Amino acid sequence: MFKINLKIALRNLWKNKSYTAINIGGLALGLTAFILLLLFINNEKSYDTWDPQLKQVYQIRERHDFFTPDNKPRWQHITDSRIGNLLKEKIPQFSAVTKIDNGWGNSYSIKIENKEPILVSNIKNADSLFFKVFPYEFLYGDEKTALNKPFTAVLKQSFAKKLFGTDQVLGKQISVLAWRGDEAKPMTITGVVKDTETPETIAFNVMTHTGRREIDPDQPQSTNYCQVYALASQKLDTTNLNKTLLSTYIAFKKANFAKREIKFEDFYKNGYKPGLKAVPMTEVHINPTVNSTWLEKIKPLIAVSLFLLLISIINFVNLSTAQSVQRAKEVGVKKVLGVYKQQLVRQFLNEAAIQSFAATLIAVVLVEILLPSFNSQFDINLSFWYNNHLGTLLLQLFGLFLLITLLAGFYPAWIISGFNPVKVLKGNYETSFKGIALRNALVILQFVIAVTFIIGIGVIHLQNKYIANKDLGFDRSKLINIATNYEDNFVERIKHIPGVEYVGTTTQVMGNTFNVPHQIKYNNQEYNLNTVTVSMETLPALGVEVLKGRIFGYQYKQDTVNTAVLNETAAKLMGNDVVGKFYKSGEDKSENTFQIVGVIKDYNNESFDKAVLPTVYKVTQLGGTSSTNNLLVKFNTSQHKAVIQAIEKEWSKLYPNFPMQYTSLEDAFKKELQSGERIMQIMLLFSVISVALSLLGLFALSAFMAQRRTKEIAIRKILGASDLQLINMLNRSFLILVITANIISWPVAYILTRQWLTGFAYRIDMPIWPFIIATLSSVLVAILTTSMQARKAAVNNPVNALKYE
Repeated sequence: MFKINLKIALRNLWKNKSYTAINIGGLALGLTAFILLLLFINNEKSYDTWDPQLKQVYQIRERHDFFTPDNKPRWQHITDSRIGNLLKEKIPQFSAVTKIDNGWGNSYSIKIENKEPILVSNIKNADSLFFKVFPYEFLYGDEKTALNKPFTAVLKQSFAKKLFGTDQVLGKQISVLAWRGDEAKPMTITGVVKDTETPETIAFNVMTHTGRREIDPDQPQSTNYCQVYALASQKLDTTNLNKTLLSTYIAFKKANFAKREIKFEDFYKNGYKPGLKAVPMTEVHINPTVNSTWLEKIKPLIAVSLFLLLISIINFVNLSTAQSVQRAKEVGVKKVLGVYKQQLVRQFLNEAAIQSFAATLIAVVLVEILLPSFNSQFDINLSFWYNNHLGTLLLQLFGLFLLITLLAGFYPAWIISGFNPVKVLKGNYETSFKGIALRNALVILQFVIAVTFIIGIGVIHLQNKYIANKDLGFDRSKLINIATNYEDNFVERIKHIPGVEYVGTTTQVMGNTFNVPHQIKYNNQEYNLNTVTVSMETLPALGVEVLKGRIFGYQYKQDTVNTAVLNETAAKLMGNDVVGKFYKSGEDKSENTFQIVGVIKDYNNESFDKAVLPTVYKVTQLGGTSSTNNLLVKFNTSQHKAVIQAIEKEWSKLYPNFPMQYTSLEDAFKKELQSGERIMQIMLLFSVISVALSLLGLFALSAFMAQRRTKEIAIRKILGASDLQLINMLNRSFLILVITANIISWPVAYILTRQWLTGFAYRIDMPIWPFIIATLSSVLVAILTTSMQARKAAVNNPVNALKYE
């Protein structure tokens, strides 16, 4: 019986080749988007699953305001380095605790004897206990002793081969430089570990041990931040563990504050609370500290993928039911011959299964073709066939295949198999057509999704255009940022290069921002500001707009001691009339007084989902009180390449073992726009596909309606109705559907796009044009689509429809 049903199914599908191709193609497109989504989700969920022991490893997070984007206390993965020793002494549940440098700055330089230095990312420094906490598989070397001695290094197998051409590198030496002035002390390679099969949070090419991580600050007021991880003897109840950690942390902070003569209650006030907790390693990637979770980032992708799959299923249902007239007599004859309804349902489900299977195969091919572009868009490395979870993925695809078969095939199978054989064989199909309202509702739903996509594209485009043309408050042209600190010798050399106008440093510039919270006293009130350290030429290099007073200048000697410049937001916060006034900062014993000499216009230095913070700018004699890793160079010529080559030449003379890294502020600005552009590109692609599939669904329903009203059209034509009148009659019902879809989609699109816009601190007002354009284009395209089918029905010879009456 199965073979007979299979043959019948294949014959029917071949007989209706155009409908079959449309069905399979539509499902394939929807499945392609969904499979890409599955690959992405599987990859994100597989983080830190490369060894069962990781279920007993915990990341320690502390609540503080150091280096947060808004200078407010947040849970952070960097903690006071003294927390590591605190856990060893006070928390017996942890069998081993390790500390890892956070890895500030850009790439490191690696120098091998007789070879040019190269820049390498993901080089980390840890204490000697790192491999006691993290169970990497050692191919060469001993995990127990690999990092026991200072100036030792362990390499990943893939990186060892890349660096030396072989993974047998024990005993060889490399020099690792963290910055341009770092002492190039050789490190001995004491181990090579196997690359993990799944992604890892602590991704490294080289793990070094300098001995620096064993040393904690000896002054109570000093803080050295790093990452802390702990291994437990068994999986722990984090609720009880975190209660113990918090009480231990509070006792530690109170003891520290006592040495600094600070009251615990005075420090933790106005909602600022102490906090220390452990997060299971398997949950670290899912729950990041400051950034959005991966799930929040891909919500638009999830939505459009699901909608696209839904449209594909709707399209399948409409196209299947549109062929019901052609299948009616077949069903009638089979029922007369004694075939049960359940057998007919199975037959039509077989047809749906064949189409779903073909669509799945095509989708897999499309995924392989699209994966390189998808990987490039999201800066990831996904693969279908070389996936570590290929078995799970294939099982998911099989489940999806069954679901699609049931969703897309069951309703048409049930309706077609339910035809009344007596009425059908008499040639009366009218009462056999059920579910007209449902089919209309499906078409409306298709167009609601399609129109919402079109409106979304319009709003996203206008928002991206607004940001791209927004006045940032500084001039990003002819400006590069070299990844280094301010060093007088190098600065003086490049200042003499023709084409260089300004050279300055800052802790805050687009592409590398270092926010530092700062509390000041002004007019007997306390204000929380963001502090930015600059050199004399920084603000002129950025081309900031001075609103009141002046900016720093070499002619004012006090500028390197006790003057400050505020941005517009800070000035408004403090009452606007601030130029010439004084404020105080620091603790009682080390309180300093600063004079405000100017106010500048706000300028953006971070992504556009954050508002500009109230900021105070200060200058020091050497150009910076902290390690900025920003050196701004402003050109007064358009011949950038020649000037940059001259700068690189001076750099190589001073720092031969560390290649120069730089980026233009224009490139940094474009990078900030990337996420919005990616969303728009995906929305555009999926919108085109959704509109195309919606039109196919409309084509299916118009074909169905034309077939259903064949005799009516023939009679009207005999009675004198013109082709145009018949076309208008058939179009009218579809026009109502499309207009209804637009009416529904407007509030839906408004809510969704407004919610998206609220993620930006700087955004456009809700525009009306995308709504109007989406409505007009959808109505016009729908009329053209249905008119083609309506004209085909209208020009047919009425005799053919009525000759058997």
